[in-house]
Amino acid sequence: MKGAILFTVLAGLVSTGLAIQCYVCTSDEDVACQDPFESFAMTKQTCYGTNNCMKVVALDQVTRACGYDNSTVSIGSSDGECTTTKIFGIKATTCTCYLDGCNSANLPKLSAFAAATLVAAFKALF
Repeated sequence: MKGAILFTVLAGLVSTGLAIQCYVCTSDEDVACQDPFESFAMTKQTCYGTNNCMKVVALDQVTRACGYDNSTVSIGSSDGECTTTKIFGIKATTCTCYLDGCNSANLPKLSAFAAATLVAAFKALF
């Protein structure tokens, strides 16, 4: 019995250590998610099975979420990066980072149509 309790406690500690906490919101649903970000109005969510936080800015809309990539960067690393891409002529900036709450940073605003497109695509995937 003691072995089962010890295993449960250790498993809980391991899973907590492998989880990252990110802000999860979209500015079309909550204006506090928009830049400048009002982190005091938001709560970080524990993201299991992911390895980064992300922020997507497009068309004046912001999406903050849990993310996953195949990189070798581990949770807790200060490494992160932003990339800007164009999809059907719509510019979107996506930033990934690996520290708890790291997706609170402000980015330049983009137009609303690109953000709406990305938000719709994000919602369709999840």
